[in-house]
Amino acid sequence: MSFVAYTPPLDPIELRFPIVMTTAELAAWCQVGKNAIPHIITHFRLKELSGAAKNHRFSVHEVMRKIIGVTPFGDAEIEGLLYPLQKATWVSERTGLGVSSINAAICENRLLLPAPIEVTRTHPGRNAARGRRWIPAQIEAYIRCDPIPFQAEQTPRPASKSRSKPTFGNAFEAICSDNAEASP
Repeated sequence: MSFVAYTPPLDPIELRFPIVMTTAELAAWCQVGKNAIPHIITHFRLKELSGAAKNHRFSVHEVMRKIIGVTPFGDAEIEGLLYPLQKATWVSERTGLGVSSINAAICENRLLLPAPIEVTRTHPGRNAARGRRWIPAQIEAYIRCDPIPFQAEQTPRPASKSRSKPTFGNAFEAICSDNAEASP
């Protein structure tokens, strides 16, 4: 008999104003404290629509585009993205992987899960494990083996004649790659 942890259902953030997100709603969506919001606003260069010092308002479309790299089209997509971004502990409960395994896989560039979003600034030489968040719809799709929704728009890479550098931080792969580049 296997044990499966109970994960309560998530509730989407309810916006007070259509297509506008307040600082409190932004904090709830990112699952951060109110003191982290000025750093998120600066880091992602969010433009304020209106509001006083404690209650700034931001466009939901801009927040989604700049933080998660997705521009939602229509109410259904906005609703799907308004579920709070989730921390590694939630991902661990849903997937059965340990939090330390998830963080190690990210550091070693071998994570099979959808990529996390770094909502807090990463300092050089440090990992931002505490600022990593996942889009719940992506993790649920991964668990069901469905196509992953809300993928960030990526720019195509230019074609290169030379081999690419290793991607997994594997010493053996690095040696083989360097030897392959050196040989004619």
